[in-house]
Amino acid sequence: MATISELIRARGRPEVVSRMLTALGRPDLSGLPVNDWHSGGVTRTLMEISGEAIADAERTVEGLGAGGYLQTAAGDWLDELVLSQYDMTRKPSTFARGVVVLTCAATSGPYEIQPGLSLATDSGVQYSSVTGGTLLTGGTLSVEVRAEVAGSAANVPTGTVSRLITPLPGVTVTNRTGWLTQAGADRESDEALRTRARLQWPALGGGMTRAAYEYQALSAHPAVQQVMILDQHPRGQGTLDVILWGAGGLGDEVVAEVDAILQARRPLTADVRVYSAVPREFRVELTLYAPAVPTGERPRIEAEIQAGLAELQRQTGIGGTLYRAQIVEVAMLPGGVLDATLPSTLPDLRLGPIEGAVLDPQISWRERP
Repeated sequence: MATISELIRARGRPEVVSRMLTALGRPDLSGLPVNDWHSGGVTRTLMEISGEAIADAERTVEGLGAGGYLQTAAGDWLDELVLSQYDMTRKPSTFARGVVVLTCAATSGPYEIQPGLSLATDSGVQYSSVTGGTLLTGGTLSVEVRAEVAGSAANVPTGTVSRLITPLPGVTVTNRTGWLTQAGADRESDEALRTRARLQWPALGGGMTRAAYEYQALSAHPAVQQVMILDQHPRGQGTLDVILWGAGGLGDEVVAEVDAILQARRPLTADVRVYSAVPREFRVELTLYAPAVPTGERPRIEAEIQAGLAELQRQTGIGGTLYRAQIVEVAMLPGGVLDATLPSTLPDLRLGPIEGAVLDPQISWRERP
């Protein structure tokens, strides 16, 4: 049986033009000398223009056809489909929020910290403080910060927010364990949106099935990207655990929001516990060898690798395994990289049953093979 993609396949310009030339050259039609119409000639150029117009129309028809089915709709077509058929919208990207600690040396300060203090990681992820206070000489001050750019890239590991862009002599900054209060999230992918749409059907009934818990948890907050349901009475008869995870972590505010929604929908006799997977930080020390890559191109390659590792982190899942070979494969993808190595002591990352991976990429370069 033909698939949807095969039924609505759009032809490209070369295929359309070839079909037109074949038809024009048939003796029973026009019998024109199409083999003499060289590239750049007037007649051939007109044929190419017509072919592109026809191919463009076919691409529109292909998008319209694919947009009518959940398994093939993509992008804006998918947005329109789930809105009209499922009354759903794509989850937007969100800004990470958390708490960092400022420490003042005994020979500096005091400082009156105002909102707007600029901080960053060594890799360039920037944050601005949204609260302030008085930082006494030799003392510490906890301030809430918000990422400058939305997305999961700001859900960084412990100890990586270490740079003060706003100058404060004698002051250092760090983010401690559990620093995130609300994780940042990327715009929901097509596949994640399709998954939520499919899960909506079992959530329409009066009871709370396993799929209904998963749907409600995934829909409660943009930062929730993975859900694990423990429904075999993990804490005794009548108990059920819902474990949440997102790229790099979640934060207490997100967990509380999901918990409130699920507690309102659970059966009266069910004991439901909602919590985040335990973050498992994993320092990835990559050394690259790329002799043909100019020094000025290295930041671009590093950004590509970090994006690839972020996707790998998302794919690992709660309780999954991240293999050394997968990390090396991601590092070898950018053009010009001839070799990528990890420390021999770095094992495969095998997460515990309720753990989620938080990768901390550290990329260096070597000049010799």
